[in-house]
Amino acid sequence: MKNKYYLYGLFAAALTLTGCDYNEDHFPGYDELAQPKDVWNDTITLADADYKTIAGIEANKELALSKDPEGETFKAALEAVAGNKYFTEEAPAVWYLPAYIASKYPYMDDNSKVTVHYKNYENLPEYLKAFNGMKAYDMNSDDYKVVWGDKVSVSYISPSTLNKIPAALKEGVAKPADGEMRMVNYAYSETEPSFGGGEGEPEVTYTPISEIVAGESEGEYNVKGEVIATYGRGFLLSDKTASILVYLNAPANYSVGDVVTVTGTTSKYSGLMQFPQSSTVTLIERSEEFAYPAAQAMTGAEMDAWTASAAVKYVSITGKLTINKEKGYYNLVVDGATRQGSLSYPVAGLVDDALDGQNVTAIGYLIGYNGSFVNMMTTSVVAAGSQSEYIPVGVVALSAAGDYQVKGTVAALYGRGFLLNDGTGSILVYLNKESENKVGDVVTVSGTTSPYAGFMQFGKNIKMEKVGESTFKYPAVRTLTGADMDAYLEMPYVAYVEYVGTLKIEGNYLNVTIDGAETAVGSLSYAQVDPALNGKKVVVTGYSIGVSGGKFVNTMVVTVKDAAAAAKAYAAVTRAAATRAAVKANTSALYRYNASSQSWSKYSTDEAEVAVLQPADYDKMGYSYVSKPAETMPVYLKQAYPYAKTDDVVAVAYYADKNSNLAVTEFKFDGATWIETTIAVPTTITFQKANGEWVEARVYFESTFLGGDSGGFVAEDIELSGLTKIWSLESSYGWKGTGFLSENKKTESYLVSPEIDLSKAAAPSVVFDCAINYLKGAERSENFNLLISTDYAGDAASASWKTLEVTGWPAEDSWAFVTVDPLSLADYVGKKIRLAFHYKSTSTTACTVEVKNMSVKE
Repeated sequence: MKNKYYLYGLFAAALTLTGCDYNEDHFPGYDELAQPKDVWNDTITLADADYKTIAGIEANKELALSKDPEGETFKAALEAVAGNKYFTEEAPAVWYLPAYIASKYPYMDDNSKVTVHYKNYENLPEYLKAFNGMKAYDMNSDDYKVVWGDKVSVSYISPSTLNKIPAALKEGVAKPADGEMRMVNYAYSETEPSFGGGEGEPEVTYTPISEIVAGESEGEYNVKGEVIATYGRGFLLSDKTASILVYLNAPANYSVGDVVTVTGTTSKYSGLMQFPQSSTVTLIERSEEFAYPAAQAMTGAEMDAWTASAAVKYVSITGKLTINKEKGYYNLVVDGATRQGSLSYPVAGLVDDALDGQNVTAIGYLIGYNGSFVNMMTTSVVAAGSQSEYIPVGVVALSAAGDYQVKGTVAALYGRGFLLNDGTGSILVYLNKESENKVGDVVTVSGTTSPYAGFMQFGKNIKMEKVGESTFKYPAVRTLTGADMDAYLEMPYVAYVEYVGTLKIEGNYLNVTIDGAETAVGSLSYAQVDPALNGKKVVVTGYSIGVSGGKFVNTMVVTVKDAAAAAKAYAAVTRAAATRAAVKANTSALYRYNASSQSWSKYSTDEAEVAVLQPADYDKMGYSYVSKPAETMPVYLKQAYPYAKTDDVVAVAYYADKNSNLAVTEFKFDGATWIETTIAVPTTITFQKANGEWVEARVYFESTFLGGDSGGFVAEDIELSGLTKIWSLESSYGWKGTGFLSENKKTESYLVSPEIDLSKAAAPSVVFDCAINYLKGAERSENFNLLISTDYAGDAASASWKTLEVTGWPAEDSWAFVTVDPLSLADYVGKKIRLAFHYKSTSTTACTVEVKNMSVKE
């Protein structure tokens, strides 16, 4: 299409230089040619994602607000389209599809048509409209401060503080409109914090891990412990009473020896309790030293017996190693065992591929089992009878300066070396020059460690050897606010982090002024950064590697991006900065604002039970949203309402897509199963481009009458005088009527249309092409007319017909088709009609008429 416009443009530009009269004189028809005509007809069916796109178009947002600038009713209804994936009476497709079509088909010219198939819901129950514009509200540390005040520092809601959620919303939601709805997501625990410690200092009570692992059912808990082992999907936490797996579905962004709190809903998996990916993990302090305990040797029979009363245990098991790199399986065949040992998600470099098929000794924590395997979070794998020559990186990082040998993966690079990570922790390898390695290289490093910027690093007598390659898997990034950066100065740690600020480049110094920080400044250590970013707001991602100068947070850069270009990442960081590190939720509830009382309250209605899908429900389903509620929700409702009665109604609120759009769907119990009631009806609408704008082309009837297309018209003959028929359907000329056969005959016949529904029309009109011959001076009105009826019931002779005053009839002695003037049918809006071509002939006059290309439309 672009080439077409470009050529027309050149042609037009060249010729217009000499004046328009020259064009007409020397290039007849040029003026018409110079107006490119890209006229197309197309048909599209909206996909689920298209509704979100339509709701997000800025022109549509402005249109919705203009309809009701104060109440914002239509604005909220448009926002609901994104999650509901259908249009409604308060968010009609005819308002919002034009902007979408214009963005999708910018090249189409006037008279182009686009037919859209979409989902529409009419007569939506009034109470469901209350959910229009509903948004999620994630409670954060600022909200919890409102809830608890200064008496205790905890990041969850307890039974005694549930009534404080409205106060948090009042502080956190700016200028809410009357009826505005929020799905509030918050951390909840049945445990009330205790107040001890003397002199009024609060002391948070944590649940002993031993109590959690002894239970059989899930629950919400807040625990504190030390990271004692890691693997490719999380870490193991111990508080000395017991240990529990924290499953992150990603490498741990914590090191062995880190003291953390974990808040979340536990569940049983592989025979043992664990915390899920949705849990909130907070670093409290770093230990000064760390060492693994002595491993207990375990035979095959003992490994089988362990499953009878399974608990996390540090063991040593010897068996034959089998590796399936394609599937990522590392299994141990152990003599005397009915199950195999499974080395769960070992980090790159931990297991030497050369050991495949050999007898090895694996050391680690048993963390679960199933019918075929006993799972191990592995800390060491060596040939049977040998000892590991490497010390874990996390152990070296917390050990006194000295000579060590480690093995790990290059996680990041800078101009003076690289960061080495083996899952247990990270350590800087300072070379005072650029490294020849690349991220993902598996290397061994030996040398002397020394402290710098608060951490141990390799800096002397370094010997390195590359022993393999891998694809390094970054952990979930830890977003740092300005306050977090200030806190880092007091307690530094090595972690994969992200922060936002303004970059300033001065010679070799690349510093980032952090949004919201009082003291901390990001320092991009020996980094290569695009000079064009100087002075711009940027998003920095990389590893924090210590503090220098009392205020600089040294960062080994992975990426530095323009915050405006990296809008998604910038939004995530700035949102965290604004909310002061939001805590992950395990509970969701709906609250609605009342403008008259200027207060929020938990939402309920007499029309239906209102249910909110909980974080744990998504975990069970294995998805973070519900795209097909008709399939998913009946299963959920059956479990949630086991004693439901026939005709019970429940409206379920949930996340409807990966972009966190919310939706509400109503279900009714029929005595056996839950049936979705809010079912959108497939609907079709056609738009036509006119004067550069897309407008609805409401078509109530349309047919060419060519190629055998009758348009549904039926002939009803009143008088034939020996003829077999008056009307015939001609492939090239449409409907043809004549009362002549060798001679003029006295005839009468109606050619009746199918029913045409104008009940929702606004300004319909009828138009058609017609040719008339052999009238021979007789009055056309005495022989051929277009009629209309509103009471036709199958018999033209008994129906009431009115002659329509059509203008623009063709000449009466030619086969040339003429398009009659469009005739308004405004008097018939709201009705269902029939049209009929009424033909009459006499012994003196029997004209021939032909009709094609008929339509009734706006």
